[in-house]
Amino acid sequence: MKAKFLIAGLLAVCTFSGKAQDTITASKAKANVGKQVVLCDRVNYGRYLNMNKTAPVRLYVGPDYPNHYFTLVFPQDVLARFSFDPEKKMINKRFCATGTITMYRKKPAMIIKSESQVNAEE
Repeated sequence: MKAKFLIAGLLAVCTFSGKAQDTITASKAKANVGKQVVLCDRVNYGRYLNMNKTAPVRLYVGPDYPNHYFTLVFPQDVLARFSFDPEKKMINKRFCATGTITMYRKKPAMIIKSESQVNAEE
């Protein structure tokens, strides 16, 4: 299983290999909005609103919500293609995600569009 996530991580890095990338932690995300990065840190908390089945799963990194540094956003249509549930697998685990830092609800975030963008510890 570790090999699967290593391969997924390598694929994610290779997907963006044509552009220079920095590896950062969540506390540095705000200074990197608009940039493609590899962000590695630990998920502290996740949130899925059952009352709206189209709402994305949000995983928070850094201090507890609402003081978190960063949000990983998993749209429901993307999650349907995942082989794992990020909310169950990634809480209290280190991860790396590759993509562009954007703003989501006034906080730095990364919208996850494919499983290959994310890898997490076993």
